Amino acid sequence: MKDYEIIGRLQEIKERLNSRPYAPILNILFLTYHLMLKNYDIVETHAETLSMDSPTPSTFYELFRGISYLIKGKDIDANIAFKYVLNIDPENQYGYLFKGIINLKEGKIAKELFDKAIVLAPKYEKEIIKEITNAEENEKLKIILSEENISRKEFIDILEELDKSAKFDPIIKTTLAEAYLRAGEYKKVPPILENVLVNYPNYPRALYLMGRMIDEYLGNHEKANDYFKKIIEINPLCRFAVVPIEEDKLLKMDELNELKNLYKIEMPVIKFFKEEFEKLVEKPQVQEKAQKEEPQKTKPKEAEINKNNVDDSQKEKNQSDIDELYAGINLLKEKKYEEALKFFLNKLKESQNKEK
Repeated sequence: MKDYEIIGRLQEIKERLNSRPYAPILNILFLTYHLMLKNYDIVETHAETLSMDSPTPSTFYELFRGISYLIKGKDIDANIAFKYVLNIDPENQYGYLFKGIINLKEGKIAKELFDKAIVLAPKYEKEIIKEITNAEENEKLKIILSEENISRKEFIDILEELDKSAKFDPIIKTTLAEAYLRAGEYKKVPPILENVLVNYPNYPRALYLMGRMIDEYLGNHEKANDYFKKIIEINPLCRFAVVPIEEDKLLKMDELNELKNLYKIEMPVIKFFKEEFEKLVEKPQVQEKAQKEEPQKTKPKEAEINKNNVDDSQKEKNQSDIDELYAGINLLKEKKYEEALKFFLNKLKESQNKEK
């Protein structure tokens, strides 16, 4: 979009916000357009105000708050904001991407965060995230969230064991609730979702499943709509956002379509992420260039040789991990569910031992 087009849209959005100051879609459009214009002070002020005053938390308000802090070098505050994004929605791809940026700035590993973001991102963002980060889909998360697996009754056994073995994992628990719902085991669903929502009260996927449960099992459409409306307020772009028919006028479908098209075509947050990522990647290259220009001041490149050895070793380890995971996937495809269950439980225990 050209700047003059963005400015024109902002003028209309400001007018609409005068009568609907807490309309979530309008506010996300307002923040996004100002980000595209690099009006970072406005982004910070408006996002902070919404974060404090809005009746329902929003992943976008916290995301833009974190982005504005990141721009100003307030990395600690940015990190807190991005963590809050994931506390609202453990399946938010932007939360993982920008938490990864913070990790890189702190000299920590970010690969696993980027791998998860690829799994959770919509199709139109997956490939560009791969290109930017050179990461791949997190196989464990991909298996857990697989539509094909969740629809299999046999997969419930695997999820049950994973849930027992893992620390409190909202994604595993919510996937188990969804598997029960699809299998028609309605009575098992509410206790799990209630447990998740105590710890993650604004988790869109858990809210969506609770709404479906209330709608399909209890037949209470009005109460179910309350859950669906809340998801729109939290993140209108998440894959669980359902617009209740009677809310069309209130939510203004043209605004929702504008937001969807903006993120699908312009990808403003991904473009900003790319800029920040490339800044961090370029720094070592600048240092290396300086070393080449002053050879008399540099020592033999032992550190660089060691780094290459470490990189090769890490690549081999990553490839080995991927090969092992594909072995587990093949067991599922061959319907060897008992063997698959043992395989994934062993992988989980190995992962937990490494964390200790």
